[in-house]
Amino acid sequence: MEKTQVDMIRECLGGKRKVFRYAPDSYALQLLKDYIGDGMGVGALRRSPYAKLLNKPIVMEALALAGNGQLETWHLEAVLAKYREHTPLNFILTLDEWGTDDKTDRHWKQTVRTGYELVLQLNFASDHQKHFKELINTEHIAPFSYHGHPVRQDGKLETLAWARIDLDFATNQALIEELQSDWVKNAADREQDWNYGAENMRQYREVLRPYAKVWDEAILTAVLCLIRRDLGIREVFYHSYDTGNRLKGIERYYHYGKPPRYLYTELPKKFCFAKTSEAPDFLKQVRYVHYLQRHGKAQWFKLPTQETSNGKKAAA
Repeated sequence: MEKTQVDMIRECLGGKRKVFRYAPDSYALQLLKDYIGDGMGVGALRRSPYAKLLNKPIVMEALALAGNGQLETWHLEAVLAKYREHTPLNFILTLDEWGTDDKTDRHWKQTVRTGYELVLQLNFASDHQKHFKELINTEHIAPFSYHGHPVRQDGKLETLAWARIDLDFATNQALIEELQSDWVKNAADREQDWNYGAENMRQYREVLRPYAKVWDEAILTAVLCLIRRDLGIREVFYHSYDTGNRLKGIERYYHYGKPPRYLYTELPKKFCFAKTSEAPDFLKQVRYVHYLQRHGKAQWFKLPTQETSNGKKAAA
């Protein structure tokens, strides 16, 4: 994207801190809410790309409300409100940017094309921060974050996870470029025991445990809500492991290891993304994308919509 586009989005959406409450497995309710529109028969859902979600206990509660066999949005919202009230993890969402206008620097930024991307940051809320500050005595800002990544560094919020998004309003498409949590990885490092004390770190890891279990679910759910609802973009793509590593230059230029494989294999499948050789339209002019497609080596994931499930192209 052009930097002016990112600036515009941040100006429109980033004026106030946005509270995000996440309960485990509630991503399934959010996905179905986007898919069914004004409502859908349970039988049709069982034949849809989202059929596997219907066996989740949290979704079965919503189905129990659909006495006439028609699942409606309010059924999902009622269950979602219940879980958010009783078993939530609280976060603050903020927006940032990432990228470069320098073509020679693109691979160091791990972007498929030159330009800028929107960053969504999933930050801890005050309930976590209270325990964190009691246990981790430090003057360092973002002690478990890597400061070379797009994380908060103002000392006001700590970033649990972040996502990079490339998008194009003209094609009504978005690509989830990367998801990552430096915080979970670094807090698990036993070297932190020397920095903050073994007992303090043991207690803090217990505080962090519920967040560590669902950070990937939570950030991906927040990203999809941002793309679909706040930005109004319908078609959502997600990198596959091999294609993403090739296009972002990780295999050739980045020598600190590849990202966790499951984030680009199991996680998109969990969210019902379907494999596709179709590239986002706004990437088709990238020379290496064209090369990989021509040689049958390109693959992404794409989130199904009612239109694509019926064999039609999603509406622009």
